[in-house]
Amino acid sequence: MEAYLKTIGYGGLRDVTTDTLKALQAAHARTIPLENLGFMCGEKVLHCPLAVCRRIVLGGRGGASPELNGAYCWLLQQLGFQATLVACELYNHQSSSFLPEGSHIAVLVGLGRKRFLTDISCPTFSKEPMVIVPHKVQTDAVGSRHRLRRHDEMTWSFQKMFFTRFEGPLFEECDIAPDPNPPWTTVYRFSLIPIVLEDFKHLTNVFYQNFKSPKGEKLFSPKKDPLVMRHTTRGRKFLLGKRFCTLVYKEGVARKTVTDIDTSEEMADVIWREFGIRMVDEKQLMPRIDLLYDQKVRRSSI
Repeated sequence: MEAYLKTIGYGGLRDVTTDTLKALQAAHARTIPLENLGFMCGEKVLHCPLAVCRRIVLGGRGGASPELNGAYCWLLQQLGFQATLVACELYNHQSSSFLPEGSHIAVLVGLGRKRFLTDISCPTFSKEPMVIVPHKVQTDAVGSRHRLRRHDEMTWSFQKMFFTRFEGPLFEECDIAPDPNPPWTTVYRFSLIPIVLEDFKHLTNVFYQNFKSPKGEKLFSPKKDPLVMRHTTRGRKFLLGKRFCTLVYKEGVARKTVTDIDTSEEMADVIWREFGIRMVDEKQLMPRIDLLYDQKVRRSSI
């Protein structure tokens, strides 16, 4: 636990309070990235929280959604929080349906009479834990608005107001002004029934190995684009394919910048400098990336 706290740079109070929970989420989200680089090198999803912790602390790595929230839940439990994992179903806006159970896992925390939902692996989640109250608009540190919708006694959904223009070209430098009347968008649905990560192994394996997009493409395979994402104090940064992007929120406007990555050496440098990931097998990863983009170039020229 001490090594884990040192890795995320947390040196604050350890009392079981809302302020500590907020500080831990912020520290973890700013230091440990969500990434699929392991998939490109043939790694499997880890279902043992301690194994994930060792990879984060000793291997200088991030992980997939179940791995990160599983390890984070374990850390909260070691500090005395009443934390449990809950199963989520991400919403697929292309097919207007929820993805299968196993697509995501979040953390439920009980503090006195209140319960909080916290999530350090979902890119669009609030920068602060969300109190479980139906339809209450909750604004985080950067002004993003979120709410939880209650469907029945045990089923809820997490919703967010998005910058609608962000749905435009992904790799285009621009200022993104918020819609004055944005709609509420569902991100995922979750159950309040606690789960154990090891017991969830079958569902996550099925989802990560077999799930396909509406176009018939596997979403998690060695043939997918490399993806690394980490939150920052005022936004987030992410690597997708051979482009590095930053998104900074300031005074109600999101400023997006984009940098193209031309060589494998530059890719390795960005992965280390921006995300702190050093222990990826570059001999496996970089040739896969080069082959992937050579194939895309050939297809586009036909």
